[in-house]
Amino acid sequence: MMNFIRHLYQEKIISLLIFAAILLMSCGEEQKKGEYVARVNDSYLTSEELATLIDTNSSNTFYRSEVIRNWVNRELLYQEAKRKGILEEESYKRIINNSAKELASTLLLNQFVPAVEINFEPRDIVNYFEKNQNDFKLTYNAYLLNIIHFNNEDRAVEFRSLLLDSDWQKTLNVFHGDTTIISVETEVLLKEQDIYPAKLLRVVKRLYPFEISIVISDQAGYYTIAQVLGKYSIGSILPFGVVKTEIEKRYVAVKRKELLENYINDLYLNNEIEVKN
Repeated sequence: MMNFIRHLYQEKIISLLIFAAILLMSCGEEQKKGEYVARVNDSYLTSEELATLIDTNSSNTFYRSEVIRNWVNRELLYQEAKRKGILEEESYKRIINNSAKELASTLLLNQFVPAVEINFEPRDIVNYFEKNQNDFKLTYNAYLLNIIHFNNEDRAVEFRSLLLDSDWQKTLNVFHGDTTIISVETEVLLKEQDIYPAKLLRVVKRLYPFEISIVISDQAGYYTIAQVLGKYSIGSILPFGVVKTEIEKRYVAVKRKELLENYINDLYLNNEIEVKN
């Protein structure tokens, strides 16, 4: 049963089913002949239908042309398939029937899952963490860091000087909107191998918790300052505070999965099911 659930949630399946639905809608016998952007014999692509296929706010005319061209190609092939009797073949009808069931099932689950509100108390999250600590055991060395990159050395030096006498968030507030800032990462957990350039990693390894690095320059012309908030060696379990957000996401996902299983179990109970060997 769970394989069935996972199967429904595969993105490729969903994409194929949506494609099938669009194909059926666009290839129907009755077509509105009002405002249309393309036509293949008696089949019309209306402005409304085109809007469902593309982002109407997009100014990319090439993308719009590609969508229309793909629609025309699909219509040509569909109409030729119809002319050759493929729509009357049992294999075609079987595929359409199965696709319709898959699509309806997916849409039902897509309505069910977001509609379910998962309420929990802080203690629920703590309990989940305590029972599943091994899930948060590191298989690599990691560092919890604050990192900021500048493209101007003087501004990087000013930021570091202010940070030495203040804290990270207050310093960021002072530099809010500064165009020399390339990127900022606050309380980010990074694998050791994901810390680069190598010069930054060497500096971070030598820092104590809450110690601030020097301004580190690299060949790309960036000037980086890092603040170490925590160091975690391979095999250690991450502290609750570090992974609290991740724990909440996992807890909600587990509860949604349980509710979905219960929902399907109820369907089993309320319907006649027979499976023959």
